[in-house]
Amino acid sequence: TTTPRNSLCQMLWLLAVSLLVAPAVAATFDPDLICTLLVNGTKINDPRACNTWIQCIDDLPVNGTCAEGLLYDRESEDCLPSADVDCISSDPCAQMPDGFTSDPYSCNGYYYCKNGMGTRGECNTGLNFNPGTEACIRDYPCTAKMNPDSYCNILPDGVFIKDPWNCDGWQMCWQAELVNGSCPDGFYFSARLGKCDYPQNVQCAFTQPPPQTAQPDVCPKAGSFISDDRSCNGYYYCRNDTDGQMVLEHGVCSDGRFFSAANGGACVPRTDIRCEYNRCVNMGYAAIQLANLSDDGCVGFAICQNGTAIAVADCPNGEYFDELTQLCTTQVISFAACAL
Repeated sequence: TTTPRNSLCQMLWLLAVSLLVAPAVAATFDPDLICTLLVNGTKINDPRACNTWIQCIDDLPVNGTCAEGLLYDRESEDCLPSADVDCISSDPCAQMPDGFTSDPYSCNGYYYCKNGMGTRGECNTGLNFNPGTEACIRDYPCTAKMNPDSYCNILPDGVFIKDPWNCDGWQMCWQAELVNGSCPDGFYFSARLGKCDYPQNVQCAFTQPPPQTAQPDVCPKAGSFISDDRSCNGYYYCRNDTDGQMVLEHGVCSDGRFFSAANGGACVPRTDIRCEYNRCVNMGYAAIQLANLSDDGCVGFAICQNGTAIAVADCPNGEYFDELTQLCTTQVISFAACAL
């Protein structure tokens, strides 16, 4: 092994065996892009330095710096004493102005920092950098590292960010893990609001896929509406394209309504239609909500969170469940949605 801090000669040797020498720079962090994906006013950690932060104002990054001796903490969104902040920076010399430190992006890389400026080097093949001894050591174990440019090093836990590759997609960090999700069918994720919204209210650079061609006998006639056969509130509009083919355009009913194929198709109050698909669609986003179950005589309910049933239960003492009031009642409930 070789210990660079032991002497100037050892330091020069370590730099000499490196495969690459370059100034320390951030890899992929792009605040101009990130701020277009976040709710206005969101504060984020700047991974290029430990004492700086960025606030996204009207889709543009506005930089801020902590007072001397303080570092920015992404969870509290405040500047705290350096001993209280675990800084993971793309600039390895941000916390160590002078001396050797490991490369945050690799196991065999290191930086020599002088007056806050870094020169990068790499250990020879088969050697990894040991930050404890400041040496290149054969087969030195390399633990998994948090990428400084990861959303989970930039955003506070629980903050939604728009997926830049999908109109309906969102991402969120929770306990250092990136969670991916998508809006219910027919909705886009709004970076401006930080939640799902109707497509007409959301700017999205991605074009919609071409209309789906209808199979024979699927549409009774042009101008009719049919169920999408996968959701309670989804439907297709049947129309003839310029080539005379019948195509399907997907749509969804507004909140509180489900699709009924009767009489050419219409969106009706959700309690008026029996549906075997997910009855929690569009429910439980702001708070837990309850939905009647199908074919149980209106005595049970689903517990809805983020558009999905997380549990089911029955009203006590033979009572009935009323989805409109969200309460169990002794009054007989006979919604078409849940009638036997």
